[in-house]
Amino acid sequence: MFHLIKKTKRIVIVIIIISVLLPLKKSYAQIFSWSGMIELSFRDRIEKGKAGDYETKSDQKTFQQRYFLNVGGPIFDPRIAIFSIGTTFTHTWEDLNDANSRTKDYGYNISTTFFPQRYFPLTLYTNRFVSDTDSSIFASRKTTTTGYGLRWPLMLRSLPTIRLLMEQTETVADDPQQRKDERKREASLELNKVTSASVFFTRYRYENLLDKIGNSASDAHGVDMNYGSQLTSILHLRSFGSYYTTGSRDGADTDITLRDNVDTGVGFYFHPAVYLDLTTDYNFYYTFDETYPAGERLRTLSRRHLSSTSLYFHPDPRLDARLGYYYGKTLSITDIDNHQTTFNILGKPLTGLNLMGNASYLYNKNASEAYHSKSKAQNYGTGFSYTLPIRNITFNTGYSFNYGIISVDPGDDGHNTSHSAGAGIAYNLSIALITADYQFSSIRESRADIEDRDEHRYKLGLASYYIRGLAAIANLEYDNLRQRKNDEPWTKNDLIIFGSRVDYNIWRGLFFSGGYSFNEYSNPASNDSESVYAEGRIVFFPISNLFATVKIREEWIWYSLDPNKNTLLGEARLDYRIRKLLLSAEYSYSLETQGAMETTKNTVFFKITRVF
Repeated sequence: MFHLIKKTKRIVIVIIIISVLLPLKKSYAQIFSWSGMIELSFRDRIEKGKAGDYETKSDQKTFQQRYFLNVGGPIFDPRIAIFSIGTTFTHTWEDLNDANSRTKDYGYNISTTFFPQRYFPLTLYTNRFVSDTDSSIFASRKTTTTGYGLRWPLMLRSLPTIRLLMEQTETVADDPQQRKDERKREASLELNKVTSASVFFTRYRYENLLDKIGNSASDAHGVDMNYGSQLTSILHLRSFGSYYTTGSRDGADTDITLRDNVDTGVGFYFHPAVYLDLTTDYNFYYTFDETYPAGERLRTLSRRHLSSTSLYFHPDPRLDARLGYYYGKTLSITDIDNHQTTFNILGKPLTGLNLMGNASYLYNKNASEAYHSKSKAQNYGTGFSYTLPIRNITFNTGYSFNYGIISVDPGDDGHNTSHSAGAGIAYNLSIALITADYQFSSIRESRADIEDRDEHRYKLGLASYYIRGLAAIANLEYDNLRQRKNDEPWTKNDLIIFGSRVDYNIWRGLFFSGGYSFNEYSNPASNDSESVYAEGRIVFFPISNLFATVKIREEWIWYSLDPNKNTLLGEARLDYRIRKLLLSAEYSYSLETQGAMETTKNTVFFKITRVF
């Protein structure tokens, strides 16, 4: 089948070229369409670094030109065939200090669609792209990618929609460090049918990859299927299945890998109260590798099976319940056995009140010739959350408790306990929002050692709305963490975080923003920090079709352990449009100072774009 594509490749090219070069009537010239783009850009980036008496300088210049042209239209008659021809060319010059490189990227794509207005349009296409790089510091390299194929949908009202895709791609690269000569073939066949009561979809996929240099190959086949149907007014069926197989060979038939994978699933939906899902996955993996110089071979066989079942119960909008079971088994050098059961329930007896509960059980077993282990884990939890709005004030509170039991063989058995509680209030004024929150959590893990961890967190927040162009945000947080092991003394660590920001629209396109923040730790070994920044930005349109923006920002950061840091940034951008011509210019400058180190960056950028 792929040989047929290869033979028709030249036929398609000849048909398109002849049809374009033939003298066309004047009336046909109006129905042809074409588009294009020309873009020229230049960037100059200079970076200087200084640390004491040591200085560095990096100068990078890049010039790029890009061209794109696409032509499309009918061949004799738009009801018979239409064509599209696209070409692209990019040339990039790059100089970095004393090194330079030149890169050319160019190519074309051609496609022809026969009977585009009928229910069986056939599209034949071909493309070729080349990337050629020449550098003064490394060997030249060139990569060529050529492809061709066909797309053929068949759309009939009484039959499923059929879509056929076939494609072959060849890639050749002469890079001395990574040579490549590959051929890739792909094919797929799809069938799709949708009615008022059912949905059906199936697809067959094939892929072949041949490495001509390494003498390796791989094949892949796969089938997918999905089906859904409305069996009754309250019962809906959903099912899916897939089979995927791959095989690869490396070198001269020395390394062989085979893999099979099967996925199936079925779901029953009793609207609107009960959903039932059943899924399964089976994986077969086989390797045959030559790993010893004497010619001995090591064979590895692996099988994996996964299954899951879930039941969703939703008889009322105020009650949700989910029950799930998962099973997994892997047979290989190490056999693995997994079982997991979960249960979750959510109730909403009152507006704003949520009651939650969960339980889970996990069993895991690993077995090999040299090692055996198994573990069991149980976890139970409950909790609630409550939100009460009263006019402009909103109260919220919540609590959760979890208890777990762990059994490990070989190892230490144990249990863990955790609970958390919190409360908060939000006061919404006409021009500001004030918030206050408190959170507490406590965790205890008891196994060979007993570890305790308690944390208290307090938060205050203020967010103002715009008052004649002014907005302000401030947040204060205090964290108190205590932890210990066995009967050792408690270790304490406090953290204070503060952040604030002000934005002010002074006049039309003139903006100012500034901020202050700090992090303070009780631990002397922690690196405290304090920062201040100020930024000014102006956006204006001095004349029609001209857009300009200027920004200046400076930031100061003080550290308790590291050298202080200062950053100055300036940016300017200008865009001017004349019909389909766009002129762009940018300039940026930055100066960063930290201790004895100083870094300066200057960037200039110009771009001209013309679209057709």
